[in-house]
Amino acid sequence: MRARKLLAVAFTVGLGAIGGLIFYALHLPAAFLTGSAVAVTIGVLAHAPLSLPNPLRALTFSILGTMMGAGIDPEALTQLVTLPVALVGLLLVIVGATAAGYAMLRYIGGWDPLTALCGSIPGNFSVVMAVSSDRGARMEQVVMAQVTRLFILVSVLPFVFGTGEHGVGRPTAPPDYTILDVLETVLVAGMSAFTAIKLRLPAPAMLGPLLVSTILSTTGLLTIAVPLWLSSAAFTVLGASVAVRFSTIRREGFRRMLLASLASFVAAFAVAMAIAVVVSLLIDQPLGAIFLGYAPGGLDAMIGLSFLLGFEVAFVAVLHAARMILLSLGMPLFVAVMMRRADRNRNASTRKSR
Repeated sequence: MRARKLLAVAFTVGLGAIGGLIFYALHLPAAFLTGSAVAVTIGVLAHAPLSLPNPLRALTFSILGTMMGAGIDPEALTQLVTLPVALVGLLLVIVGATAAGYAMLRYIGGWDPLTALCGSIPGNFSVVMAVSSDRGARMEQVVMAQVTRLFILVSVLPFVFGTGEHGVGRPTAPPDYTILDVLETVLVAGMSAFTAIKLRLPAPAMLGPLLVSTILSTTGLLTIAVPLWLSSAAFTVLGASVAVRFSTIRREGFRRMLLASLASFVAAFAVAMAIAVVVSLLIDQPLGAIFLGYAPGGLDAMIGLSFLLGFEVAFVAVLHAARMILLSLGMPLFVAVMMRRADRNRNASTRKSR
């Protein structure tokens, strides 16, 4: 059984690597991230034996966080003074994208109110899944809506905002790096992720190493060495982790769930893009960076894309961290209020029928 599990993991990573290499050969943007996601999704649809254990995901995210932290330009941190305006836009995106997505799932897809709400929440997958399960939402529909949105963002945004130049990202290893430098970097990544998990930071496996790496690299305390071969492998696993989530969805009602999820995505995308365009006219940040900060997708994937596409990682990371905190605090409360309101309406209807 263990051997079969290991073979499934090897097959998943290998399939993602093949997709990444094909996209790289075609000079497509974010090649290893996007190519891996597409290839593994094809594997899911073909019922291939796929598996990606959580420890491998966490290690991968910690390496990516360390790499991106080392790539942050200290001078670019001064641009964070534009964050107040961007954060106001983020709040509008959370409310507007959720409302637009909810309307599509509820009134076009015919989903029940709770499931439609959980499916339309923009990002913070783990919190959404926990609240959805606890409150009794239809989990397959929620997973379909959330994963479809993330998959489209990862697959499409590189072509909207990127070029083939950024297919593997910016190097964060000196030309004369040694294997010892790489091992030290991986050790720092793992320790940073472990500490961040204990401190209960949002998205700890990526944000913890990103913060530590930024400090170590800007102060010169440590040479951060994530060569292109390692970053390409990490982005391959990240892409596969997006696609493998589809494997939890059963075939019954797949088409109807997919169509409703697509309608929800289009509505949320339109709201986020409209607000990003307005904010880009008010602050000195490119539209691509603002939209990636607002994009209703996973923190790890969107920060990874910002690095690959050449945008300022710190700006995008702060926006996604803020959204994770807002959703972590607000979603359980909002869902509880919604459930109580639904119970009151149901009780009132019961009394009237008597």
